[in-house]
Amino acid sequence: MFPQILIDIGVLAVMFFTRIGLPIGLTIALGYWLERRLNPPGDAETARAPAPGKITLRQKIAREFNALPAWLPAMFMILMIGLVAASFRLAFGLGDATNLNQAYPWGLWIGFDLFMVAFSGGAFTLATLVYVLNMRQFHAAIRPTVLTGLLGYTSVLIILMMDLGRWDRFYHFMIYPNLNSALFEVSWCILLYTTILFFEFSPIALKRLGWSRALGVVRKLTIVFAIAGATLSTLHQSSLGTLFVVMSQLVHPLWYTPILPLLFFVSSIVAGLAMVIAGATVSYWVFKRSLDQKLVGGLGRFVPWVLAVYLILRLGDLFLAGKAGMLLTSGGYSTLYLTELTIGFLLPAIAFSLKRVRASRALSLVAAANLLLGIFVNRFDVAWFSMSSVAGYSYFPSFTEIAIQVGVIAGIIVVYTLVGHYLPLFEGTVATVEESKPVKEALQTRHAY
Repeated sequence: MFPQILIDIGVLAVMFFTRIGLPIGLTIALGYWLERRLNPPGDAETARAPAPGKITLRQKIAREFNALPAWLPAMFMILMIGLVAASFRLAFGLGDATNLNQAYPWGLWIGFDLFMVAFSGGAFTLATLVYVLNMRQFHAAIRPTVLTGLLGYTSVLIILMMDLGRWDRFYHFMIYPNLNSALFEVSWCILLYTTILFFEFSPIALKRLGWSRALGVVRKLTIVFAIAGATLSTLHQSSLGTLFVVMSQLVHPLWYTPILPLLFFVSSIVAGLAMVIAGATVSYWVFKRSLDQKLVGGLGRFVPWVLAVYLILRLGDLFLAGKAGMLLTSGGYSTLYLTELTIGFLLPAIAFSLKRVRASRALSLVAAANLLLGIFVNRFDVAWFSMSSVAGYSYFPSFTEIAIQVGVIAGIIVVYTLVGHYLPLFEGTVATVEESKPVKEALQTRHAY
């Protein structure tokens, strides 16, 4: 595909970056983080600051840089590693860059895609609640949730590009349709829904740019976008389960069921709710702005009900199919299944049914993290761990696969942080200081008496 001289240059470049550039970059990033932690910007910098109107360009850049989280340079370095690994994969192909083989054509990347699609379900779940069911009290969560969904689906498209043997033909499904393929429907739905998420997020950028006319047009179409997004999400969330229905001879019986599409869809709804709840707590710590905890608790009220539907469907199908005995007789598969079900679904259902948990940011985060962990394990169980082994073959992700995957996650964090810092992402949310005022006022009043 490439002349040998170019291949040799590419290999040398990758070796130089990973063995010399990477350690130096990570050391600098770690040093910067430690310096920021041990010597936070304070009075010393204020004293050295020039008078207003005399700030130099260098000082402006330094001020903006210091306003960002101290760990962001490290995330940026990891993103750079992912970009180098992605370039290596695109240049040299799947055979040289990955450990995928004839028995395991799907691996780490597919499991991540399945989880990320479910994780990004918060966008269509919240848009349906706010715009279709008219629950306007949750409107403040729309912007950060839509951004999370947009970044999640963009990462899915990037990883799918990495996973294609002929990535240079990624557009062929649009001009050479295979109407008998479940992947054809999934590809179109994900592409169209990513486009809808872009339009749903565009008001933030349009408002910042002052394009009032375009902003007015997009706002008039908001409900149309919300309904179209919910429809497309229903289609592709369930169709991802359909991919494994046709693989009955490979998926372990504990996970295989004809209602996998329905289970994938219902679990994506609850994964979306957990994402919004966890994201609200993380933004509270990172950006010092978040949803009011009462609204977070309001979203948490939906979680036990949706999980109850999911558990009834999943366990009911298991018993009706006569596979309940396999829960204790399948060895490691039994342990994996029961762990996934208990930690990832039963415990969060119990936790979110408690008022104390819904009223606490920390406890809500723990419960939401457990639920997301359950969805994560479930998707990898279906796509990887439950697959029947093939004699003579094994699979474990290569360094390139892991580097690309971690780089994509770092890219999501970098972009989300920069957007949250420079664009009005958290309008309608409350600052941490404002949220703590009622508590302080109550304490002062109590001491006064």
